[in-house]
Amino acid sequence: MKALTWILLIVAGTAPLAQPAEQAQIDVSGKLITPPCTARFPSTQQVELGKVNLNQLADDSAGATDVPLVFDCQANSHVSLTLSAGLGSVDSHTLLTSRPALGLQLGLLNKGAKADFSLGKTGTWPVIDEPLELTLRVKPVSLGELPDAGSYSAMLLMQITYR
Repeated sequence: MKALTWILLIVAGTAPLAQPAEQAQIDVSGKLITPPCTARFPSTQQVELGKVNLNQLADDSAGATDVPLVFDCQANSHVSLTLSAGLGSVDSHTLLTSRPALGLQLGLLNKGAKADFSLGKTGTWPVIDEPLELTLRVKPVSLGELPDAGSYSAMLLMQITYR
């Protein structure tokens, strides 16, 4: 009991020696800005390729579908785009689909001219003073043997960076 009394006296005796905590204030500020570019297409979209005859796949005459990818940008901006295969790919330009033996061959155009493009690789385009007009071209192709008739799907992921 004596020890407890001494401890209480020591603690009580040091209380007046304790210093008040200092206070500090940190002010944080910033500015929100609009991105240098905006896309004219939705972040998620469905592309309907229509019906393709198996004979067209056999002789590689299936039509391609063009998907516009237009960006409105401030002058002297850059758009970087990486396209990745959601279900896998056969090569650097062909997506796998949900239907065995059927792929989707991809191409990328910049104002109608073929652009350098490979799945998984990032391409960058400067924007001087007018919209960037890219076109994704999608064409069904046979991957060796002809696939069975039926519906299919595929997924293409796009990562877009503006600077």
